[in-house]
Amino acid sequence: MQQFLKTKEVRYNVIFHSAFKALIVFQLLMESPKTLDQLCEALKKTPYIKPTISKDTLRVYINSFKIAGCNVVKKLTKEKRREYAYFIEDNPFRPIISEDQTKKLFDIYDIIMYNMSFEELLNIDLLFQKFKTCLKNEYFTELYEKHSLLKNMDFEMLRTLEQCCKDKSIVTVLYNSPRSGLKEIPILAHKMKIQNYKLYIEGFGMEYKEYAIFLLSRIEKITNIIPAAEINVPQDNVINVICEFYDLATPLDDNETLVDSTAQSRIILHKTTNKLLSVQRFLQLADSCKILEPNEFREEFINALKSARGIYENGK
Repeated sequence: MQQFLKTKEVRYNVIFHSAFKALIVFQLLMESPKTLDQLCEALKKTPYIKPTISKDTLRVYINSFKIAGCNVVKKLTKEKRREYAYFIEDNPFRPIISEDQTKKLFDIYDIIMYNMSFEELLNIDLLFQKFKTCLKNEYFTELYEKHSLLKNMDFEMLRTLEQCCKDKSIVTVLYNSPRSGLKEIPILAHKMKIQNYKLYIEGFGMEYKEYAIFLLSRIEKITNIIPAAEINVPQDNVINVICEFYDLATPLDDNETLVDSTAQSRIILHKTTNKLLSVQRFLQLADSCKILEPNEFREEFINALKSARGIYENGK
């Protein structure tokens, strides 16, 4: 342990190999049913396991799990004659979490989800899925189904979309539009975001040449990806908005750059191709921001505020 803490490496001769190999086999059999051949192949790819492990040794491990109280299921496979697959259906080593602890865990999740990167959100949901499998707790499963933003979603597709955002690639998705049904939409990917407890990919829609957000749950699959190096981004409809931020701690969006600053405020250049998204951004900033120019956009924003105020005051 001291060596690992210092070097992040472990020498082969300091590992208690029998226990290490048994734990790896235990983990593999918890994940999914596996034959002895599949276990051997998986162990060959595991670091620090040098000698080939015999099938007899694997049978000893499996019998040890049974003696320890594990429910090991053994079933014939359809691949080979008299070939068996093994799976640990239940075990006495499951962690215990109370209903109060479970509730607090998902309360924290609801609070921090909007401040996490999408990659962190993916990793947390994967952790929740492992908890769900290990705990076999109906209350935990109930809260996971209620709170998780990623339940029943294709994680490989989500990771690919996240990478497209990092690379600024054009990703073409098969999108189930509520108006026009299934259609292919090319998107210059910008970022993944959470809004109103839903997941979106935000980017420049190449079809209508405007910035937009697309609901992830409506994406059926990815049909094509064009690397950033092969993309020409249209600039003819970009609006440059100059604004003043009074809160020095306000983080800038990717489409915003610092122009000037004083001890009391910052002058920001906000580039946009979608007025609606920019209006939402400035509404969120409220009185900590003032739009300076262009005057046309400033007047449109003021009129939008007056209209909203009229609706709340007069109901029309």
